[in-house]
Amino acid sequence: MSTNLPSMKSIRRWLFTTNHKDVGILYLLTSLYFFLIGGTLALLMRIQLLGPESDFLTSVAYNQAVTNHGLIMVLWFLSPFAFGFANYIVPLQIGAKDLAFPRINALSYWFYLFSGISIVLSFFYGAADVGWTLYAPLTSSKYSPFLGLNFTAVAITLFIVSITLGSVNFIVTIIKMRAPGMKFKHLPLFSWSILITVFMMLYAFPSLFAGVIMLFADRVLGTLYFSSVEGGSLLWDNVFWFFGHPEVYIVLFPGIGLVGDIIPTFTRRPLYGKKYIVLSLIIAAIISFFVWGHHMFVTGINPTVTKLFTLTTIAVSLPFDIIVIAMIESLIRSKIRLKTPFLFGVGSIMIFIVGGLTGIFLASVALDHHLRGSYWVVSHFHYVMVGGSVLALLGGLYYWFPKITGKMYHESLGQLHFALSFIGFNLLYFPMYLLTDMPRRISTYSAASGWGNLNYIISIGGFLFAFAQFLFILNLLISWKRNVPAGPNPWKSDTLEWATSSPPPDHNFDNIPIISDKGILYSTDGKEHTNTDLHSSHLSYWPILMALSVFVAFTGLLLNQILFFIGVIIGLISLYGYGKEEFTVIEDKTEPGWPFEAVSRIKLGVWSFLASEIILFGALIGAFFFVKANSLTWPSPGEMLSIEHGAVNTFILLTSSFTAVLSLVAAKSGSRNKLLSTLFITFGLGLAFLYNKGLEWQELFAHGFNFSSGLPETTYFITTGAHGAHVIGGLVILTFIIIKTFKGKYINGDHSTIENFGLYWHLVDIIWLFIFPLFYLL
Repeated sequence: MSTNLPSMKSIRRWLFTTNHKDVGILYLLTSLYFFLIGGTLALLMRIQLLGPESDFLTSVAYNQAVTNHGLIMVLWFLSPFAFGFANYIVPLQIGAKDLAFPRINALSYWFYLFSGISIVLSFFYGAADVGWTLYAPLTSSKYSPFLGLNFTAVAITLFIVSITLGSVNFIVTIIKMRAPGMKFKHLPLFSWSILITVFMMLYAFPSLFAGVIMLFADRVLGTLYFSSVEGGSLLWDNVFWFFGHPEVYIVLFPGIGLVGDIIPTFTRRPLYGKKYIVLSLIIAAIISFFVWGHHMFVTGINPTVTKLFTLTTIAVSLPFDIIVIAMIESLIRSKIRLKTPFLFGVGSIMIFIVGGLTGIFLASVALDHHLRGSYWVVSHFHYVMVGGSVLALLGGLYYWFPKITGKMYHESLGQLHFALSFIGFNLLYFPMYLLTDMPRRISTYSAASGWGNLNYIISIGGFLFAFAQFLFILNLLISWKRNVPAGPNPWKSDTLEWATSSPPPDHNFDNIPIISDKGILYSTDGKEHTNTDLHSSHLSYWPILMALSVFVAFTGLLLNQILFFIGVIIGLISLYGYGKEEFTVIEDKTEPGWPFEAVSRIKLGVWSFLASEIILFGALIGAFFFVKANSLTWPSPGEMLSIEHGAVNTFILLTSSFTAVLSLVAAKSGSRNKLLSTLFITFGLGLAFLYNKGLEWQELFAHGFNFSSGLPETTYFITTGAHGAHVIGGLVILTFIIIKTFKGKYINGDHSTIENFGLYWHLVDIIWLFIFPLFYLL
C-alpha cells in the first residue's frame, strides 16, 4: 500500500514531491529560514537603538530593516510556519491520505519559496524603506525610486498566489475528505482553526492583491492611484487595512487552535467549552472584516465612522474573552504534565492576555491619537503576534516533533528554551509600553530624551530572546542525533494524528479510520479500502517549473526582457506538461462533506477560488468609487469612452456565456462535434472581446488618454486590464479543453471540466456587467 517515493535523502524527492508531509516539512524549514532573516533585521534595529545618538545604521538602513523585518515576519514566517504544521498534520487529523489537490499543494509551496527569494532580491536593488505597511505616497517613484520596492510588490504577488492555492486546497480537503463518521464536532481545534483561517485568507488577501496591482501600476505604468493629491494615501489605507486587520487573526488563529489541542493532552481532560471556542473563532473572523477603520483614526475620517469602528473594535475582543476563559477553565483542577509544549502553550495564553488588554486602549479615539505613533503600539502588536502566535507555534513544533521525526526532543533544553524565551520576550516588549512619548519610526534619539535606559533593557531582552532561539535550533539538532525513539503516541493523546506510526507512512493509515462518538475504529477490509493512486510516486516536475517560470518572467519584467521571454517559454512548457500529466488520486470513501454533499471536490475548489476573485474585483471597483468620489472632475458618459465599444463588448461576452452553456449541453448529450463547435465559438468570442478592447485602448492612446493622463484613465485602464487578463486566462483554459475534446474527453459522462470552466467564464462575464455601466454609462 505504500507509495513509491524516493528516499528522504534524495534531492529529487524534495524538488518534485507532492506528498503533504514532505510539503509540510519544506514549509517548516523555509519559514524558519525567514525567521532567521527577520530576526537578524530585528537585532540590527535593537543594536541601533541600544543607546542614544547611535550611528550603527544610517537612517535609510534602519528604515529598510524596519520595513523588511515586518513584512518577512508577518508574511514569510508566521503564516507559512503555521501552514507547515497544517500541511503535515491536518490530513492526519481528519483521516485523509493527502490534501485534495497534491500538485496544487506543491505549487503553493514553490510560489511561496520564490516569493521569498524575491523579497531577498529586493536588498540588492535598494530595499523598501517605507515601513511594512507600505503607506502611500512613500511608495511612489518620487520617494522610492529604486527597484527594491518593485521586487517587494512582485514578492507579495507571488505570495498571494501561494496563499490562494493553499486556501482552496484546505477548504476542499477539510470539508470533503474527512474520515467516515468524522463530523465537524469531532474535528480537533487545530483543524478547526485552519479551516476558519483559510476562509479568512480567501477574503482578506485579494484586497491586498488589488492594492499591490495599483501600487505596481503607479510605479511601472505611471498611473495615479496613490500619487495623486486627491485622497491617494487614504485609498491605500482602506485597501491595506481591509486585509491588514484580518491578517492579525489569520496569524493568531492557528496558534490558538494548536494550544487548544495541547491543553487537553497535558491536562488529561477535554477542552472546556470547545464548541464555544469554535463559535468564538468564527464570530471573531467575521467581525475582523469590519474593524479596519480603527487603524485610520488619525487620518481625519468622518467622526461618525470612527465611532462605528470603535464599537467593532470592542466587539471583536469579546470572542477572545470566551476563548481565554475556556482555556483557563480547562487548567483548573487538572493533573498537569509540565512538558515543553504545554509550557509554551500556557505561556502564549498569558502573553496574549496582556496584548489583548492593551489593545482595548486603542479602540478609544482619544487614546489612539496619543498612542498610535508610539512604542505602545509596537508592544501591543508583538504581544499579540509574537506572544500569541510564535510561542504557541514553537510549542507546536515540540508537540509534533516526535510525530514528524519519530524521535523525542531533549526535554531539559526545551524547558530552558521556554524559560529564556518567556523572560527575554517580556524584557524586550513590556518596557515599550512605558515609551508612550517615543515615536516608533525614529532611527536615533538624544540623551536628553530620557529613553536610553529603557531602550538598553529592551535591547538586552532582544538578545536574550534571540539566544533562546539558538538553543531551540540546538535542541532540534541534538534531538535528531540522539535518536531516542518516540513511539507512535508519546503524549497518550486521543486525536487522530497519533493513531498511526511516527513518522507516518507515505499513505498515512494502513486501514481507514472510522470515527464515532465512542472513539476511533478501523476498517479491516483491505480490498474495499485499497489506496488507489494513479500516480503512486507522488512526484511531479511541473509545480516547481510553473512557479519558477512566473518568478523568472516577473524578474525579467523588472530587469531584462530576455529573462521575461525565457520565463514565458518555461511557463508555456510547464502548463502543457501540467495539463497533460495524468495525476489522479482516488481517495477512499469519506465523510459526505456537509453542506456540500452533492458538490465534487473540484467544483468546490472552483467556487472557493471564484469567491476570492469577487473580492479582488470588488476592491478594484471600490477603488473606482473612492477615486471618483474624491475627484473634482470626471468625464461624462461618451466624453472619454466610446459607449458603442462597451456595448459591443457586452453583447460579445453575454453571447459567449450562452455558448458556454451550450457546450455543457453538448457534453451531456455526448456529441463531440457540437461540443467542439460551441467551444470554438466561445473561444472566438473571447478573442473578439480582446480585439475590440484592444481597438478601444488604441483609440484612447491616439486621443491622448493614457495611464497617467488622470484618475479616470487610471481606474479605467487598470480595472479593464485586470478583467482582460482574466479573459486571457479563460482562453488558455479553453485551449486545453479543446485539445482534450479532440482526444475524446468530456463526452462520456465526465463533463465536470466543461461545467467548471463555465462557472469561471460566467463570473468573468458578470464582472463586465458591473464594469460596463460604471465606466461607460454613469
